[in-house]
Amino acid sequence: MYSTLLRLLPRTRTNHLPAGEKQAHVFFRMSLSRCASLPFALIFRRVGKPMKVLFAVQGDGRGHMTQAIAALEMLERAGHRVVHVLAGSNQSRVLPAFFRDAFDCPMTTFAAPGFSIKQGKAISTFSSTLHLFSNLKKYRASLRLMEGAIEESSPDLVVNFLEPLLGYLNLRRRIQPPTLSIAHHFMFDHPQYPRVPGFFFQKIGMMRYVRLTGANAKKLALSFYEAGNRPGVFVCPPILRKQLFSLTPENPGTHLLVYLLNYGYAEEIKAWHAKRPDVPINCFYDKPGAPEVEQVSPNLTFHALHGEKYLRLMATARGVVCTAGFESISEAAYLGKPLLMVPVQNHVEQHVNSLDAQLVGLGTRADSFDLSILLEPRDSKPLDTFRRWVDRAGDVLVSAAEQTMRAGRNSLS
Repeated sequence: MYSTLLRLLPRTRTNHLPAGEKQAHVFFRMSLSRCASLPFALIFRRVGKPMKVLFAVQGDGRGHMTQAIAALEMLERAGHRVVHVLAGSNQSRVLPAFFRDAFDCPMTTFAAPGFSIKQGKAISTFSSTLHLFSNLKKYRASLRLMEGAIEESSPDLVVNFLEPLLGYLNLRRRIQPPTLSIAHHFMFDHPQYPRVPGFFFQKIGMMRYVRLTGANAKKLALSFYEAGNRPGVFVCPPILRKQLFSLTPENPGTHLLVYLLNYGYAEEIKAWHAKRPDVPINCFYDKPGAPEVEQVSPNLTFHALHGEKYLRLMATARGVVCTAGFESISEAAYLGKPLLMVPVQNHVEQHVNSLDAQLVGLGTRADSFDLSILLEPRDSKPLDTFRRWVDRAGDVLVSAAEQTMRAGRNSLS
């Protein structure tokens, strides 16, 4: 098409034209020449009807929930609609209010497997396995609940944020709407992803878990850096909430910000603060029964999980401490904050996260909460390469979702 138009366009002599008109004419011909070498579908993307999307979200930790909120925003900007949310909960976690409030569509909660936490800190493999088998009756009821919600909402696409029961449902009987599974865990098999020594049994369990959640689905593998796609796997930047991009980070900042996946580590934060009571600390955790705000001392405040408040305090922080969750690392790196990562004990995913992030210069990994590391002078400029990669997330996500939906329709036709 463009080649034909280029041949029909007269080769006007431009020597007599004013400089501005001459540049415009040359630019127009060059643009047509470039378009002539591209497939028509890449120039004018055909827009179909908006998709109806159902989310299935693992409720263990804030990362999958904030991914779902960000994905909602990105899909809605592209004209698509989330019609139902399935949210798993377990004995260790309750769904925070900020997650429930983010969705206007119906939300169904159900009992789902999760990690058992020993003394509020480390993952207990034995207790987690025992809890899994002792609650099989509940999980069978959850599967029926999920099937009913999918049938009732009749989505064009199911997006799974690492919820294992949705993966099992897909494995047992492939869900009729195609499924796109989203997690950074799908990078584990990628040749560019780092390996950590040890954790033999945890690695086996994690890989089986990841394969289950991604069963019979296309995968969106979230990564700190650009990497090549693989068959059935789209590599995508971190999916972060829009509030982050409207923040103006203060450097060097006024306080330290801490996020704890497991509330048992709060005692270590208190112990360090006792040595340095002059350093202001704001700490977020999900301790059951804890108040929204607890002022332990003039410079130490604990907060219940709250999405927007957490990001606001991150923008004004002089440094961020986290238990090596993918989202917290990504948010702090985007704002250019010095970052200390302390992986949860026996949590192989977080140990790999912290190594991966340290290798690309996003933060420092450690085995204990020695917050003094963040008080050392250091460069806190935003990481431009990382920021440019993150800014592409919406396009990659929407493209992967639409491709998955079209592939599913073609397989059914």
